[in-house]
Amino acid sequence: METDASTVSAAQRAAFEEQGFLAVDELLDDADLAPLEAEYAALLDRVAAQLVASGEIAHGHEGLPFNRRFCAVLADCPDLHRHFNISLPLINGPVDPDTCHMHAGPAVFHVLRNEKILDLVEQFIGPEIYASPVQQMRMKPPEKQLSGENAQHSNVGATTWHQDIVALLPEADDTHQLTVWVAVTEATQENGCLVSVPGSHREGAKVHCSNLALASEPQVPGRLMEGREVVPLPVKRGGVVLFHKMNVHRALPNRSDQLRWSMDLRYHPTGQASGRPAFPGFVARSRSDPASELHDAGAWAGRWETARRAIVGGQFRGRVFEDTRWNDPAVC
Repeated sequence: METDASTVSAAQRAAFEEQGFLAVDELLDDADLAPLEAEYAALLDRVAAQLVASGEIAHGHEGLPFNRRFCAVLADCPDLHRHFNISLPLINGPVDPDTCHMHAGPAVFHVLRNEKILDLVEQFIGPEIYASPVQQMRMKPPEKQLSGENAQHSNVGATTWHQDIVALLPEADDTHQLTVWVAVTEATQENGCLVSVPGSHREGAKVHCSNLALASEPQVPGRLMEGREVVPLPVKRGGVVLFHKMNVHRALPNRSDQLRWSMDLRYHPTGQASGRPAFPGFVARSRSDPASELHDAGAWAGRWETARRAIVGGQFRGRVFEDTRWNDPAVC
């Protein structure tokens, strides 16, 4: 009899409570991921053609497999990854309208609403599930192919030690946020799987210092993590890793020759604050009020476009994200 990967055993739940993380292998299959891959292949076709037409790159590397082509075009256009992310840029203050963009395609939306993911999430936060807008697409080329800012950018390069709470505004301090890290390609120790410090979610908030290269990348100084037990979390394609928002974790560098691709998704009980009010979330599941669920991918994309216009136009005057709250000058 096959085991349903979305059903959590008592031992798995106890392990999550004790360690602050849980790896679940092969939750999603090809039927779940193929539409996302097809959507991103079409997106790369479109963006590469636009870049060639504008003269920003000489050619679009047509004919290469998607993984290699993305890496090749990124090498020619370091800002390429901004077209592929599933969140608007994390910038407090005025933004450049030409670079304030994201991808909000239907295949991404359907991963956010994937029933297997929601079945798993429900066992940790209950049946009223809100899809947080605190989400990212991580498409990481081999480390040796990166340079400049991209080498330090966690969407394509290094991911430093951090807790997921660090970028949330104080309104979300009591929010029961659960991170669901989805492996679109297999994640191994060679290509940059996640690693975590078990039990760190019970230690409270850590000092996070500003990353001088990227304001949106606050990090726990590496010296504070020296000597701590670190657990690697490799998962196969379609596997997921769940995290408590206070868990300390990072991703290893991609020392392989292939692209490592993952998604950061986050969920919390409906009615609790997301910690990122500038961006739109939605009700992904409601056992008490199914009519409140969002099923329209176009409406979801429209909400993001409305948010983008508000930020670009200056109508949203608050902070987009938190980047300095956990600083400590004595440590940093």
